[in-house]
Amino acid sequence: MRNAAVGCCLLGVGVCTAQPSTLPLSRAVEAPWAAQAHSLHSGMHTAIRPYLIRDLRALPGGDTLQGTAAMDLLERWGRNAFDSTTTGLRWRGGPLLDASVGVDAGSASALTWRGGAGAWLEADAGKRWSFHLDGQAWNENWSDYLDTLVDAQQVSLGEGYAYGDDEARSHYDWNGWASFVPDDAFVLTVGRGKHFFGEGHRSFFLSDNAGSYPFLRINTEFWKIKYVNLFTVMDDIRGAGGTPSSYDRKFSSFHYLSWNVTRRLNVAVFEGVVWQGADEKFPRGFDINYLNPVIFYRPVEYSQGSGDNALLGLALNVKPGKKSLFYSQVMLDEFLLDAVRAGDGWYGNKQAFQLGLVAYEAFKLKTLMLRAEFNYARPFIYTHSDTRQNYAHAGQPLAHPYGSNFREMLVRAEWRKKRWMVSAHLSYATLGQDTGAYSWGSNIFRPESDRYSADGVRPDNYGYFLADPVEVNILFAEIIAAWTIDPRSGLRAEAAYVLRSRQPHGAANETTNWFRIGISANLRQRYHDQEVRYVLE
Repeated sequence: MRNAAVGCCLLGVGVCTAQPSTLPLSRAVEAPWAAQAHSLHSGMHTAIRPYLIRDLRALPGGDTLQGTAAMDLLERWGRNAFDSTTTGLRWRGGPLLDASVGVDAGSASALTWRGGAGAWLEADAGKRWSFHLDGQAWNENWSDYLDTLVDAQQVSLGEGYAYGDDEARSHYDWNGWASFVPDDAFVLTVGRGKHFFGEGHRSFFLSDNAGSYPFLRINTEFWKIKYVNLFTVMDDIRGAGGTPSSYDRKFSSFHYLSWNVTRRLNVAVFEGVVWQGADEKFPRGFDINYLNPVIFYRPVEYSQGSGDNALLGLALNVKPGKKSLFYSQVMLDEFLLDAVRAGDGWYGNKQAFQLGLVAYEAFKLKTLMLRAEFNYARPFIYTHSDTRQNYAHAGQPLAHPYGSNFREMLVRAEWRKKRWMVSAHLSYATLGQDTGAYSWGSNIFRPESDRYSADGVRPDNYGYFLADPVEVNILFAEIIAAWTIDPRSGLRAEAAYVLRSRQPHGAANETTNWFRIGISANLRQRYHDQEVRYVLE
């Protein structure tokens, strides 16, 4: 009885101190805590984003963090003009604004712009419940290379279907969720939003490249382990003309298990499965077999006799210094060791891997972050024989923006001082570009059965190598200087310059010089280093 009473008291303390609020999935918003979260003495599972505010408050070195901008921001997170305790809820919110103009030098229509408005609102109901809602609408005219991308994908960069014509397009997006904390071990969240698994600038597991989607997420944390169950509803927008009721529904289920083996070593396992909601023979809907929170999906898939798209990933992360991190990912869609060793380009060898290093307070500059990262994806990874089950949502890849059949090297530097920020991003990528009637593994929206056929009868199984059949090299550089207006939403005044050079093999070089200036809300991550990989029908 005494032990039970003590346990109940401890549970009560856990509930009272629980804070379910979630930080937005934005590098701009996360920046004040990044160095401390990745430090040697932190046990936070930083590969699982978005972050929980309670995890940020629990970071080690509380004495040294007190009074810093990061801790001050946490204290101010719940205080502004929208605060109210009259209804038993604690409210907070603010505006989301976008108003920028730019010049795409050398393009047919040189003037670019982005105009948008919206708001975000959060509330805490006691210590167990929290709520979040944000929404924004835009009218936009992109730089030429991004306008071509929007034409092909039919959607803005992770922000919804693009309505309109080449002169200007409109789009909107919203996120909302409710979180419940029954005790210190569990956090349950249901709503609409994005997620990111990985330590890199990119992720081959699950990234925030595509648009938002409905989800149910269960976070479980104990000892040195954090385990995430994520169940989602996603869309295939092809042929729907932007009418949501006409989208083909598909579902996905993900597991991410993160284990801090030591304070320097973290290992993680990722698994996911994607399946269509309606089969030709019967409306399948959400398969309850994938609700099992602990078993691997591939055995479930085989036991059901289905051809669902299942993937498996492994991650290894090491902290070699006090505030540096070496990280890696390996993603397996299909794998046959003998075929890999043979090196004959078997189409079924669908793998991707990532290697990276990030250093905070580099060269003893307290607010300088440096990152170097290499990404490699084989042809046909993330594709499927049934294209409704490919690894994509709303016209965009769920992992890397380039999809498949590429290698990329990128470096990033970011310096901050109080509200000022200067960042530089440089990447060089080599991609394979499909031509003609056959697929060489670059288009994740084509079935793998569309492979090249030498005899015109059966698709060839071998001879598929990275950057085939036409090699395209892309150099991308972006420099941003900004002053933060509201750190909670990433709202800032900024000036930016993009230099992009696209060099297809045997063709003329295409160069973009794009300048822009204005006010931008960075509650959502936008990746400007993209390339047309397919055209949705």
